[in-house]
Formats: sequence, structure tokens, C-alpha cells
Amino acid sequence: MRRLAHRLARLYLRLLAHRPPTDWFVPVADGRYGSAPDAADHPLTLLMLGDSLAQSFGAHRPEQTLGALLATGLAEGTGRPVDLRVHARAGATTAAVGRQVLRAVRLRPGIAVLIVGGNDVLLPAPLGRAARRHAHLARTLREAGWQLVVVPCPDPGYAPGFRTPVRWIGHHRSTRLARLHTRTATRTDAHLAPTSGPDFHHRAAQLLGPDGIHPSPHGYATHATRMLPTLLTAATHLPTPAPAPAPAATR
Repeated sequence: MRRLAHRLARLYLRLLAHRPPTDWFVPVADGRYGSAPDAADHPLTLLMLGDSLAQSFGAHRPEQTLGALLATGLAEGTGRPVDLRVHARAGATTAAVGRQVLRAVRLRPGIAVLIVGGNDVLLPAPLGRAARRHAHLARTLREAGWQLVVVPCPDPGYAPGFRTPVRWIGHHRSTRLARLHTRTATRTDAHLAPTSGPDFHHRAAQLLGPDGIHPSPHGYATHATRMLPTLLTAATHLPTPAPAPAPAATR
């Protein structure tokens, strides 16, 4: 069923875009980032949830992905190693992210980044339903102990790879959904990170990949630079790791 949903999403994108991608390969970036000998037993978990932006479609190597860039920055900023887990999948709608969250509750809580909505606004479906599902996901993660970072719905109107009517409709629908995401972040005491802006349209050749929709490696680096301060703030709300016990005295 999941594979069928991905195929349908890709077929739908072919109808909406000028140059739809043909290769959906995304490098696997899961793993540990950074090293701190005195905190080796207290890694920080970073979880990426959502759609192609959270998974980093368009990156060529693991270190170019949004998750890897954020994990590296977190490790440097906190002095703790970071365990990155990427559950996001290209083509995911808010409803599909529910399965990702079910996997998340089995992990040690840390920082969860939620980026979703771009596919919802391109589908002929009510935005209110997507917003309610998003709020449910946020509450579930917060109740499970995660420090949640919400990125409001990105605006496909800034992506020149979409056809003109799609950009116009996507802009208006994403603006509304982004407001609802922001309201959810406030009500669940989540952290709000910036989303893409008009510079991704004006500097498309540099910040977007060949399809004119998904970020290029440089675009993901730009996203990471904007988002990292929010993640570092979220890290200050995590429980302080207990100090390692002193070694037993020898006789």
C-alpha cells in the first residue's frame, strides 16, 4: 500500500511540474554525528519526519542532507553526539506521517523536526483535515517527550518547476496551512523554525535542483543554517544528562 501511494504521488507530480524528477534516490544519512568522549553515553536523538524536504530529496551524498547538516550543527553546538534517524519519505502527506510517528515513539526522545504539508496543498483535499492531523501528530510527539520543531508548510509558489496555475493555487493554500501549523506549534509548546522564502525563487538556479522544485545541496545548506538556531534552543529544553559515575577506587 505504501509503495502504491508513492507511485501515485510521483505520477501526480508529473502532471503538475514542468520537469518532474526521474530518479527518486535519496542518500541514507542515519547514524551518529559528532564525538564527545565525556558524553559518549548520552547521545542526543534527532528525528526527521515529513516529506521529501525532510528526507532531503535532491541531495547527492549523506552529508548534504538536511538531517546530516542539522545533526552536525547540533553536535558542535551542544558538545554531545547526535543520533540521526530519518523517517521522512518523499511524497508523504500529513496522513502518511502518522506511520512515521508510530515508529518514533519507540525511540529515546530527543528533538523531532516535522516538515509536511507541501503535498497536502497540491491535492484536492480539505486543508482543515490536514491541519487537524498535523495537530494530532504534534500532540503525540510532545506527550511522548520529544522537543518538537515545526516547520510551517513550505510555499510551492516559490518553486518555478511547477506549472503557473499550480504555483498560484499552491501559494494560497500553503499560506493558509502554514498559519494553521504555526497555531499548532504555539498550542503544543513546540518550537517554530523558518520555512522557505522568496529567495528560493529569485535564486532558483543556485538553491533548487534540476526539477526546479526540490532544494539543491546548497539549498539544503541554506535551510539548515536558518533552522539550526531553533534546534539549539530546543536542545536546551532536553533533560541534562546525568554525570558519569566516578571510577571506583583501586586498592
